[in-house]
Amino acid sequence: MAILIIGGSGFIGSRVVDVFVKNHIYVLPYDIINSGRLNERAKWVQADILDLSAVERLLFEYEIEAMIHLVGLPSISYCEKNPHFSFQLNVLSVQNALEAMRKTDIEKIIFASSAAVYGYSNRYHVTESDPLNPNNIYGYHKLMAEEAIRAYSESYGLKYVILRLFNVYGGNPLFGKDVISIFIRRALSGEPLIVKGPKKFRDFVHVDDVANAFLYATTNGDICNVTINIGSGKRISLGELAELVKFHFPNIEIREEEVSDDGTGLQADISLARKLLKFNPRNPKEGISNHIAAYAPKGDNR
Repeated sequence: MAILIIGGSGFIGSRVVDVFVKNHIYVLPYDIINSGRLNERAKWVQADILDLSAVERLLFEYEIEAMIHLVGLPSISYCEKNPHFSFQLNVLSVQNALEAMRKTDIEKIIFASSAAVYGYSNRYHVTESDPLNPNNIYGYHKLMAEEAIRAYSESYGLKYVILRLFNVYGGNPLFGKDVISIFIRRALSGEPLIVKGPKKFRDFVHVDDVANAFLYATTNGDICNVTINIGSGKRISLGELAELVKFHFPNIEIREEEVSDDGTGLQADISLARKLLKFNPRNPKEGISNHIAAYAPKGDNR
């Protein structure tokens, strides 16, 4: 029996594959391209999740125990500019996976959702029971995918774990679209860090901690039909983030720009993750500092 990892060659997917292989669990990374990040000990399956017949053939061909769905279009700005493509990757890909599972009697899906389903919140910690009020196309599409999963669970008995990911970091900054990657790239090129809203905050969680959450959610059969926040449970402002980068790139200039909604962000309540997934994420300040240090010139690294 194998665990099918849809989107297995991506930033998060490749790390999820690594942690499963490390724990001697047979996985099938499934993706339309091989990014070059795939673990050599995992068999890569090339197919398009948007082709329902291809997904069905794969599930009939292999003995699949559970499916991890990591395909998506995570860039909020790109989703706003390309709503149909966002729908295809963030919603239709999930619908295809669910329908293929229904036809082949695969029982469990572990889905990578997003904190974007909450929209804006004034609460100190966002809990899984808080109102869902997305304020962009990306968030709406992730919520649609969640609802599709719950509908298939109620109608066909499918089991699920939905992991709402907060701001995941830890990938190669040369390719990332997240704010940490952007800051590192600017620092490497000697450009100033533009901080639009220094008091804005984020909940940053390391990709390897996320991968471990997927491992536990998949392999523990008692965890099903539940939605869980995956963050660090701590907030870091964009101003603090810029200072972390400057510590490793001391010659970099920081330029702050105040914005009208300064001080906003989402911070996860991870009580449920700690209870169900034994989730113990690293301290984000230490994790981010170590991540930045890996790319800083040795002469500038204090």
